Amino acid sequence: MARKRKEVPNDSEEENISDSEEPTPRLSTYIRTKHQIGSIVRVNLKNFVTYDSVEFYPGPNLNMIIGPNGTGKSTIVCAIALGLGWNTPLLGRAREISEFVKHGQDRASIEIELKSMRTNVIIMRVIKKANNASLWKLNGEHVSLKEINNKVNSLNIQVDNLCQFLPQDKVSEFAQLSPPELLVQTQKAVGEKEMTEWHEKLITLRDEEKSLSSSANDEQQQVSNLEKRNDILERDVMRFREREAILRRIELYELKIPFERYYAAKKKYDEAKQQRAEFHLHYQRLLKENKPMNDKKSQLEAITKDTFNKKKSCSESFSRKKRQMEDTSNKLDKLGNDCDDVRRNLNSMKKKEKQRENQIAQLRAEITRLEELTSVQPEENDTSAIRNQLEELSIHMRNIQTDGNDINAKQEEFAHEERQIQSQISYINERRQELEDKKKRRLESLRYEHHTLEAVQWLRQNNDKLVARVFDPICVEINVKDVRYADAIETTFVCESDEDYHTITKELCDVRKLKINVVCFSHKTMNDFPPPMHHDQLRRFGFDCYLLDQIEAPMTLLTALCNLSNLNKIPVALQDGNINHREIERTRLFFRYFVGDTSYSVSWSRYGQRLSQSLTTRIKSATILKDSINIEQKRVLEQQYQELQASLTRINNSRNEFIKEEEKLRVTYEKLREKKNILNEQKRQLQQVTRDYQRNKIILDSKKDHLQRLLDTPNSIKEEEDELREKLYEIAKKRARVVGNFQNLLEESMGFFSKRNEATLKYIQASSDLIALEAQTQQIDDALKRAQVEYKEAEKKFSHAKAEAKRLWEECNSNNIQNETMHEINELCKDMTLEELEDAVTSERAKAEMHYAIDPRVIDLYNKRKADIESLKSKLAVKANRLSRLNNEMTVIKEKWEPKLIELIEKISGTFSDAFDRIGCAGEVRISTHEDYEKWGIDILVKFRDNEKLQILTAQRQSGGERSVSTIMYLMALQELAKAPFRVVDEINQGMDPRNERLILLNYAKTITESGISQANEDIMYL
Repeated sequence: MARKRKEVPNDSEEENISDSEEPTPRLSTYIRTKHQIGSIVRVNLKNFVTYDSVEFYPGPNLNMIIGPNGTGKSTIVCAIALGLGWNTPLLGRAREISEFVKHGQDRASIEIELKSMRTNVIIMRVIKKANNASLWKLNGEHVSLKEINNKVNSLNIQVDNLCQFLPQDKVSEFAQLSPPELLVQTQKAVGEKEMTEWHEKLITLRDEEKSLSSSANDEQQQVSNLEKRNDILERDVMRFREREAILRRIELYELKIPFERYYAAKKKYDEAKQQRAEFHLHYQRLLKENKPMNDKKSQLEAITKDTFNKKKSCSESFSRKKRQMEDTSNKLDKLGNDCDDVRRNLNSMKKKEKQRENQIAQLRAEITRLEELTSVQPEENDTSAIRNQLEELSIHMRNIQTDGNDINAKQEEFAHEERQIQSQISYINERRQELEDKKKRRLESLRYEHHTLEAVQWLRQNNDKLVARVFDPICVEINVKDVRYADAIETTFVCESDEDYHTITKELCDVRKLKINVVCFSHKTMNDFPPPMHHDQLRRFGFDCYLLDQIEAPMTLLTALCNLSNLNKIPVALQDGNINHREIERTRLFFRYFVGDTSYSVSWSRYGQRLSQSLTTRIKSATILKDSINIEQKRVLEQQYQELQASLTRINNSRNEFIKEEEKLRVTYEKLREKKNILNEQKRQLQQVTRDYQRNKIILDSKKDHLQRLLDTPNSIKEEEDELREKLYEIAKKRARVVGNFQNLLEESMGFFSKRNEATLKYIQASSDLIALEAQTQQIDDALKRAQVEYKEAEKKFSHAKAEAKRLWEECNSNNIQNETMHEINELCKDMTLEELEDAVTSERAKAEMHYAIDPRVIDLYNKRKADIESLKSKLAVKANRLSRLNNEMTVIKEKWEPKLIELIEKISGTFSDAFDRIGCAGEVRISTHEDYEKWGIDILVKFRDNEKLQILTAQRQSGGERSVSTIMYLMALQELAKAPFRVVDEINQGMDPRNERLILLNYAKTITESGISQANEDIMYL
């Protein structure tokens, strides 16, 4: 049990947690010598869900938290899981972490202390509601979530393992674990680490082995198919190779032709090269003759360029100096403004000094007045008697407030209970409405039966004219227990009284001419309709039950159904697997029966051998009875509704009594408060004179201090005035320096302006001389241009010839002719001209066309298949080796893993079976094997009744209580083998009846006593 628990009430003052002022983790002062490494030593929660503040210390062995619903048991489980770094989906509750912050608070904190070798580990999680974020601390230092997870994993804590940590909303999921999932969880919880690694390795290897085997079989089949298909193409390949020899000669001729064309182009290239050289010499000679004039022209162009650059440089320098002068002018303006500011500050200080002298005179006059008022000290009045009376009144009023708070708490409890009851009533009303809606939906399905609906409305409006109950149409009143049989059942009004029968038939059938069926069998009972044979005999024929067994309705309706349709004699079966139709006809007991969606009608001949005849028809799908009403559920809901109404009445009566008592306390409290106000006024009047005297003394001291500060101020004013005059002097010196700089910049800018004008004049002169010279050399330039044009034409022809020769040469080289091929070409084309080569190509092409042309794709396909066959055979050899290695590796791992697994499951099964024996039941744990290791699993088999066999535990076969008992028994069986430092199970008695709860608790206590839980491997916490 928890050793210490401390809880702060809801109205206590909450500790504010801010980013700078977070809760400081503290180590537990309790000595934890018996705790397992990694077990929980202390848990502290603040503003978490329903808790304001709580701290508790789990013991080293068994901890049980017991309490009614809604008291916060599951909240502790949530805190442990979230505090150890797991996310909210693990709990199956709220999605966002901020939803775990208590209503009305900004943040919450979880602090968990874990046992460690030396100093305990303290993990803190602060949850911020505003941004849905968390702040983590490990031993007081800020860390990331990843570091928290690493620390928790190092202590072997498995919160995500249902065998170790089973929250309330995950209890039902334990029974839903598939055998493979249960095996994985169990190995993680109690097995050695290597077992899980071996299992995962076996699964991986088996997957690879299956994939390789499938691939190898496919490839082997593919090799066989390819070899068969290539044998068919062998003859076509031979014809293709003969034609290829002719095509080879054509190819060699065509390879030789580019070389012959290149030799012709090379000759043209040499001629163009010679002509280009001649024109180049003529152009150079003219260029040499024109050199003196060109040199003079170049000289003038250089002068023009230099003068232009000098003019540009002077313009840029002048502009730069102009900008500097503008900056200097701005500095002078700023220094002038600074001088003005200093002068204004000096004038302001003179005004402040005058104001100080006026304040000194006023303070001296005020001090004189206060000294006169405080010259005589007043006598003190005794108020002890009034204080005593006030204390007595305060105590009495506090007692009344306490009683009122108790009454308010009671009323809150009543209000909470009333809200719960109202919620339950709303739920019951919804369920009742659902049941009523089913009946309305059935009536709605009869909307096209206008006569039937009119009859129902008449019964609703004229119920006072009837002696007994008249039922609505049978299809509205009855219910099918199992809707799978609804297709075999489907409008008749049934009366309990003969008098009502005559009234209804007269009014509805005779007067209103409605086409409806009305019956009355008041003289019949269900004893008049026995079944043809007992149910046990019926099941031997393959039937499930009689049609009547699947109907819930009042006895009057059941009697009418038997009388009208013989439902007590019609058997039903959902499946046709075990039905022996020949044997059924031989018994001559059933004239009609239903199997699946088929109706069988049997009749016997009245003559001769009285042979039977069967007629089968397809049953129409039920349209009304698919939605049946549970009569027992409706009765239980009505009973619960009456009980809840009685509880509401009791709560209202108790609340009214407390309201009267509260009113009495309020009247008494108001009288005491008025009396207390009168005494306080008396006390205030007696103490007023003394307070006035003390206040004047305080004001007098304050005025004197203020006067002294003002008298001490002149020195500081003088110093500040000197500082301002010094600052004014410094500004004046800066202005003088800036004026000097401005004068220098002005002189420099004038110099650059004169140089720019001089360079401009020189540039104009050089440009005019260059224009005159160009006019004189125009004729010589024309001759030079003509020579240049002729040279360029020759250069163009040369380039064209060169490009053509180069292109042809590249064409020759582009074929990448090998030495052997070139030797073959030379042998074949020896001494042949270009024309002879072209004729030979034409002749060989004619020969090739005379041969039968084989589709080249056939040969490509043949060669491709041949290559594919070789490639596949190579792959098959590699895969065969890999499969052999895989099988060997799986055998080695399995020989290590399987014995350990069998030994582990045998231990668990023995403990599990012993536990079930102690509660008078039977249980067993087995390994289910499979050729695929991922499908190996653990089957939990249980038996809760003597007449049953062991059955596998599933979420469908056993009840909720039986699943809970099996779950706790399995977890107890894991206890001695557990590797985790602690285990948590929430709502373990979920679905259990009181007997099973008691048996489980006694059995667990016995297990603890016998096994010596003090030496156990883990802490356990059950809620």
